[in-house]
Amino acid sequence: MAQESATHEILIALAFIYGLIFGSFANVVGYRLPRGESVVWPGSHCPNCGRDLAAWELVPVLSWLVIRGRCRTCKVPISWRYPAIELATGVAFALSAATSSGNYAKLAVWWAFWLYLASAVGCDLTSLILPDVLTLPAGVIFFLGSGLTDIRTWPMAAAGAAVGYAIVAAVHFVTGGKMGMGDAKLNLGIGAMLGPGYMVMAFVLAAIYGMLAALPLRLAGRVKPQQPIPFAPFLALAAATCAFVGPNLWHLYARLTGLGP
Repeated sequence: MAQESATHEILIALAFIYGLIFGSFANVVGYRLPRGESVVWPGSHCPNCGRDLAAWELVPVLSWLVIRGRCRTCKVPISWRYPAIELATGVAFALSAATSSGNYAKLAVWWAFWLYLASAVGCDLTSLILPDVLTLPAGVIFFLGSGLTDIRTWPMAAAGAAVGYAIVAAVHFVTGGKMGMGDAKLNLGIGAMLGPGYMVMAFVLAAIYGMLAALPLRLAGRVKPQQPIPFAPFLALAAATCAFVGPNLWHLYARLTGLGP
């Protein structure tokens, strides 16, 4: 028993490290993909002065802290989103490992899902674009991954994808396009992994998260009225909430509303 516990703890620690590394790659995807650039060539460099980054400058989170969030050469600030995405991906990888129950096929699919969401968040934060080349294949991949590993049954995976797309599409048309259809395509993969019920919960939570984040920014004048705000970060956070504590939230809601025992 002690050996199994130690092995599990090692897996969680390695998952966190792998998540940091994959989160760093997600940052590359998030910056380059909307610009139509290769995600593998050229090597990592400062987007302002073009200097190639040294190996020690590519250590997730730590390098950003060491250089105090600025390029060593041109001193241009490096956005906080880079360490934030790396750290969030590391945490998601570790939590998935902690709750995997030894099913490594499911774990691999969840890890791929967090990498996908981290990349989508990076794209949305840098350019307000969710490229079809990212979201549409992911919808197919996570429908297959969810069904094949029994994360969701095939009908639930299909229904979740359909509901996720339909919710955003409805908001898009009702609001005259204020919510982009890129979020609808992003929801194809999210819905396939969560199923229809948790997909609805995730969208409600994303709206709440977005409101809580936008309101103080608007009051402080940091965000102007009618200024578009990236919604993918809130969808990703809501998806993670539902994936890890969704049942607990549902039971709490049921008790508060009298729908449950």
